[in-house]
Amino acid sequence: MLTLVKDVDVPVQPAAPPSKPRSRQAPRQRDYNRRRFLGWLRDEVAVLRSVGLGVREIAVRLDIEEYDVLAFCPKPKESVLRRSLPRRAVEALLHGRHASLGGRTIAKRSRHLVEIASAYSWGELLSEPGVGTVTASEIRLWLEERGMTLRKSEGE
Repeated sequence: MLTLVKDVDVPVQPAAPPSKPRSRQAPRQRDYNRRRFLGWLRDEVAVLRSVGLGVREIAVRLDIEEYDVLAFCPKPKESVLRRSLPRRAVEALLHGRHASLGGRTIAKRSRHLVEIASAYSWGELLSEPGVGTVTASEIRLWLEERGMTLRKSEGE
């Protein structure tokens, strides 16, 4: 049989009230949305960058690190600013009726794609095999980015 023995040297503490179970995550504000905040931060960095502030000034104003500013506003690259033609459009221009304007070889023609494409009218471009309105529109927009246009057709 077991008997209860009290130790006189150890003071007895009253039992603590039961505590609420702790949640695993810290409590969040109900209106906080991380995606919305990052979108706002990206917009702010873009605005401050367009105003002419440097990376360090933007970081100080927004209280973020400089590498975060660089991550939100990377330097533009030529390939990002300029659209490239889809393969079907390049093939149509390299082997089309005005391809000889660029030279005899495919390598020479590929260096003169702007001149070849600007020699076409809208109707001629649509009559090329494999070129529909979508591809023709892509070629037209590609030319406009480079400061050129399609040739006017005879009816215009």
